[in-house]
Amino acid sequence: MKNVVSERLDLSSEPRSVRLARRFLGRILGELDVAVEAVAVAELAVSELVTNAVVHGRPPIVMSVEGSPTTVTVSVTDASPVRPRADESELDATGGRGLAIVAAVAGRWGCDANGPGKRVWFTVGR
Repeated sequence: MKNVVSERLDLSSEPRSVRLARRFLGRILGELDVAVEAVAVAELAVSELVTNAVVHGRPPIVMSVEGSPTTVTVSVTDASPVRPRADESELDATGGRGLAIVAAVAGRWGCDANGPGKRVWFTVGR
């Protein structure tokens, strides 16, 4: 079992990146012996962040995972300076709930400037 990890994955601006990000994160969290419930939460949240980067962001898109003995921080960066908004969507909307989902399931989340773009991140407990 690892206690500390720092990994990154370069992603393309294609829908398949969501699946790749989930698998990558699941593998790392498994190596960290993270609880199954926390893995499910993290995979859901990373799906939302990568989807947002693919649909609304600009390449390059990079996912990073930083694990400490108590917390795992997952971030997704892209080159668009436009920060995401956690808007409330209409009940029949087909999108627009991603950040609300992340906010509901993650321990913490946020968005920071990252060079010309941004870094959107969340944490989960181990």
